[in-house]
Amino acid sequence: MPTLEEVSDRLRSRTEILERLFPNTPVDELIGKSRDELVDILRVKSVPKGVPADSVGRPAEYTEAADDSAQVSENGEPVADRQWDESSHQPPIMQAADDINAINLATDKHRRSYLGVTSISAILRAIFRLCPSAKHRVAEQAKRWSENPIQPQPQPHPVPFMSGDLGSHLLKEQRCIDFYFEHIHPIVPMLDEEDFRNSYSLRHRRDPGWLGLLNMVITLGSIASGSDTLHEQYYEQARNFLDIDSFGAGNLESLQALCLLGGLYLHYRNAPNMAYAVLGAAHRVAIALGLHRESRHRNTNAAKTQEDKASHKPSRTETKRRTWWSLFCLDTWASMTLGRPTCGRWDGTTMDTLFPSLLTDNDYMAMSLCASVQFCLICNRIQNRFARLSRLTITEAASFDEELQTWYASIPLAFRSPTNSPSRLTIAREFMRNRRILKTQLNAEEIQIIDTCRLVAGEAVDSIALYWTPNRIHVWNSAWYLFQACMVPLLFVTIDQSRPNPNAESLASARASLVKALETFSEMKPWMRGSDRASDIVSAIYEAITGEAEVAGRTPSQDGDSNFFGWYDEQLTAELDWGSFLMDDDLQGAFLTAQ
Repeated sequence: MPTLEEVSDRLRSRTEILERLFPNTPVDELIGKSRDELVDILRVKSVPKGVPADSVGRPAEYTEAADDSAQVSENGEPVADRQWDESSHQPPIMQAADDINAINLATDKHRRSYLGVTSISAILRAIFRLCPSAKHRVAEQAKRWSENPIQPQPQPHPVPFMSGDLGSHLLKEQRCIDFYFEHIHPIVPMLDEEDFRNSYSLRHRRDPGWLGLLNMVITLGSIASGSDTLHEQYYEQARNFLDIDSFGAGNLESLQALCLLGGLYLHYRNAPNMAYAVLGAAHRVAIALGLHRESRHRNTNAAKTQEDKASHKPSRTETKRRTWWSLFCLDTWASMTLGRPTCGRWDGTTMDTLFPSLLTDNDYMAMSLCASVQFCLICNRIQNRFARLSRLTITEAASFDEELQTWYASIPLAFRSPTNSPSRLTIAREFMRNRRILKTQLNAEEIQIIDTCRLVAGEAVDSIALYWTPNRIHVWNSAWYLFQACMVPLLFVTIDQSRPNPNAESLASARASLVKALETFSEMKPWMRGSDRASDIVSAIYEAITGEAEVAGRTPSQDGDSNFFGWYDEQLTAELDWGSFLMDDDLQGAFLTAQ
């Protein structure tokens, strides 16, 4: 038995070590913290002055690997610099895919962008590593798609604005405007509908900002109307007013046009990287216009708000607020599955724009935007946290999830239940109902967190299956959320089946969610874009991980490690590369040969 002196020496030595590792931190504050939390504290304490905390704590070789110059693809070949091509001259077979949404199986090494650990490609990469047969099944599907490429549809001849033939198009344009305010405006209510309609009916405005906005409204409205090709015509016209020169003349209308272009339409065209860049530019324009700051004359602003309520019409100041927050929400929503830094999207120390004001007690547009803003403020912090190099802790995950649950419980009942809610809230309501699934992230260490994700994903699938409506805009958004939701049960089934004692009840629940999702995709088919491959990818992976072929085909990954949790740790020190991950002989050139 050690003597009292020996015990005292050991205690003294350990105390000295703790003091070196955690200077100026009382031991009481360290008690109860997990290993990851202690490592995070250690990293922060060890940062030299002037050096960002997230730039230390990794060996030099990992720092080099994070820059693509030292990376190699799965087949051992060097990986080229990151680049992509989402321009309009791309052939239809290429436009049907994009590397952010993980539907791009063309396997062109040069068409890929940086995606972080929260991206869809990260989940698919984990599934393929645990279940190689799923990767092979998707490869087979890719070959079938290449044999039956999407055929380009004849485009209507562009009709210049204010041309002599415009009269014959007035009814068509008016119908598109009506569809815009019925189906798009509730999501991002940044336009003054009365002023917009008056300007359109008077037809006296020919400034580029207004014409760009008008054509973007008609572009999105034509999609909501069910037209397959009309949006191409008006998008081409909008591009004439939203070129590089448009940044030389900043105004609210051109900013709103950029918001619609980068926040919605370019995603519809499967050009998410272009959309990401456009929204970044729009954010700079908004700041240059001063939308990030309230007027210093608070009393004047309060008086204007009262005038707005009396007239039931938003003032110019209120329209600017709604535009700023609509841009903020569009950028946050679009970045939910990128894993990229937030780039200062919101900074409470330098930005103080007030929330939108309710002009009436039943101003559902403002209610919707306020609820979206509150959600996106939480998501902005979540995205920023996930973009950091250190791994999210259990405590942080639980805290974020609690915030999201509190937010959802606080939103107006009209956004949580279809009963007695206005028709214009249909799409906005489904945005609210299905958002939590995107931010309830898998955690590699806790079964409880994983099961929570599965349950929330199941709720999202049930909600979408029950409440989707037959409209192109609604189906486009609902199908995207459904694709996101499917990633959780797909990964859950893949992981759980690899365990010695899988949970039969949980597996059955996850499979039931996937079956319901596939049935819903099938019902949505008539209103989906011809380029949509989400249901095909989900179906191919589901067949692989649940079919008999999976039993014979399942093998460990090439490095001998099929542990997904270990893979997750690797990704904190090396970028995810969906394009190079699928760079196998069985996929190489599958799409390119079809051109």
